[in-house]
Amino acid sequence: MEQSLQTLSVNQRLAEWSERISSCRNSGISIRQWCLENGIVEKTYYYWQRRVFKALTTHQEPYFARVPVERRNDCLEIAATVRIGNAEADIYPSADASAIEAICRALKSC
Repeated sequence: MEQSLQTLSVNQRLAEWSERISSCRNSGISIRQWCLENGIVEKTYYYWQRRVFKALTTHQEPYFARVPVERRNDCLEIAATVRIGNAEADIYPSADASAIEAICRALKSC
């Protein structure tokens, strides 16, 4: 129970510090000026900033998003097969001229 209260307290402080940092950044004035106007020691501001940034980078769980891939029919059908020497490459309808040129140069070097 004590650990969860400590975690809650830390999270509350981080949230408060994050709000202050955001307020400073959105104010349009320098950090030094913002600190003077808000009665905050500049070193304290930078301490908050370090702690917030550290919390953001160390406590985030990795998130993987599924990205749907649109399958196009022209990508599935081979438009041509280029053979140069012992090398070959399939060319699809969506390939542009520069890609085909690069493929031919690569095949010639094989």
